[in-house]
Amino acid sequence: MNAMVPGLGGGKMSSSDPNSKIDFLDPPEVVRKKIRRAFCEEGNITENGVLAFVEAVLIPISEMRLERITAAEDDVGAASQKPFITDDAPDGTVYTIARDPKHGGSMHFSSFKDIQTHFLEKKLHPTDLKTSVAESINKLLDPIRKAFEENEEWQAVEKLAYPDPNAKPEKKKKVRIDSNWSHFFGEIDGYSRRKRFTIRRLRGRARTLVFAKTLYLNQLTSNEHCVCDGLNELHY
Repeated sequence: MNAMVPGLGGGKMSSSDPNSKIDFLDPPEVVRKKIRRAFCEEGNITENGVLAFVEAVLIPISEMRLERITAAEDDVGAASQKPFITDDAPDGTVYTIARDPKHGGSMHFSSFKDIQTHFLEKKLHPTDLKTSVAESINKLLDPIRKAFEENEEWQAVEKLAYPDPNAKPEKKKKVRIDSNWSHFFGEIDGYSRRKRFTIRRLRGRARTLVFAKTLYLNQLTSNEHCVCDGLNELHY
């Protein structure tokens, strides 16, 4: 069983609270905003959402990438997935917190325990930790966001699965039928929410025609066949 990871607010992670978690498709600025607001009291390692994320996500991924690079130095895929360390990090480093030299320079850690100890002893400031974690998460999510933005099918599925609660309902246009066509089509049965309508009778024989959006009549012959652009289905 996987260990429970606390939310960014320090308590339980909740799907109803978007600020307690990081979503795969969160834009970079949203990730930075969530991490900036996360509970990360100086010297407090209890229910610290930022430290918990480092332990559960960033350190394991960085270690895995280091192993891949070591095992296959010529592997282009492994080389493109850099661990969360700087180029000047000493051997054995699994995580680097980059800092300006005037603030003491970068800090290199060999394990999560090392990070936790520095934070507990207040040698690692929450601002430095948060800045590094936000940038590491964005590096991790960049290829996911890019793949999503390039795939229209995924975008359509995402909108269906997670509709925007603030989106204004789309105005539905009514389908208008020329009254001169009534002697061809007969009785119009009704109009549905999906912009479709059913015509019950065509030249005295039972037919069902399902149209989408706008009906364009190209040809109607005496043998009761018609050719229409925009016709989705034809049921006999």
